Amino acid sequence: MKDGALAVGNHRFHLALLLTSLGFALALAGFVASLGWQGGFVEAQALSKLLPPWLWETLTTLGDGRIQLALALPFCLRYPRVFWAILLAALVSALISRGIKLGLQLPRPAAVLDPGQITVIGAHLKSLSFPSGHTVSAVSFAAVWVAVLGWRSWPIAVLAVLAAFSRIAVGAHWPVDVLAGALIGLIGAWAGLHWSRRWRWGLTVTGHWILVAVGVVAIATLPFDGQGYPDTLVWRLIATAWGLGGFIRVYLLPVIRLGWQAANRPLAALRAAETKA
Repeated sequence: MKDGALAVGNHRFHLALLLTSLGFALALAGFVASLGWQGGFVEAQALSKLLPPWLWETLTTLGDGRIQLALALPFCLRYPRVFWAILLAALVSALISRGIKLGLQLPRPAAVLDPGQITVIGAHLKSLSFPSGHTVSAVSFAAVWVAVLGWRSWPIAVLAVLAAFSRIAVGAHWPVDVLAGALIGLIGAWAGLHWSRRWRWGLTVTGHWILVAVGVVAIATLPFDGQGYPDTLVWRLIATAWGLGGFIRVYLLPVIRLGWQAANRPLAALRAAETKA
């Protein structure tokens, strides 16, 4: 097991996470005060044209929790605490994000701007703008990995930033939506890391397998549901093959070859250590 540090937590990292969240909150307030709720969108979209539309469309799928599950599933048995923290972080973040979306009901850029002022890639979304749910998901996912991998997680962090910016590039969100999404994602990651050390159900053999099974079902829907981005089908098929292939290799084959108890001995040992602690 490579994620033992999450069992006790890193107080410096948690403090840094909270301070970063405070920084994002101040940046969000300053952004709205100086540029307004819809400010910066046209300039950000102009900058996004430096990269091709297909790349932004692909990057924006990294905010889809099913893609994240597909990419992470082959490593979930090696990093069970990370897996559990990611799921708790996603749950907290999603509840906060969805509650704000439904409470405010703010329009997206496509509902406000003239067609000549906006480039829309993929789905023409017009409602429930604030905050960006894809950004929430991408940032909470990346922050948990940063907690265990440190500086080695920089590729994940960079991809999370690109996924967040892609929401502006595809015309789905205002910059303020993305900033708020990043803030909520950081808060969700803090909560997920905190609660994963206190609620250990996801580290039991039964709990882990239930969560993995739910993840497998979710991943299996990727080829059939692009959430408004049909041109990402090839990428979604690759992610599906990676995730389901990892499930077969890491979970199913050991059970077939070694039997249930032998294949799950690492999880059982982890749970026993967690119980003693």
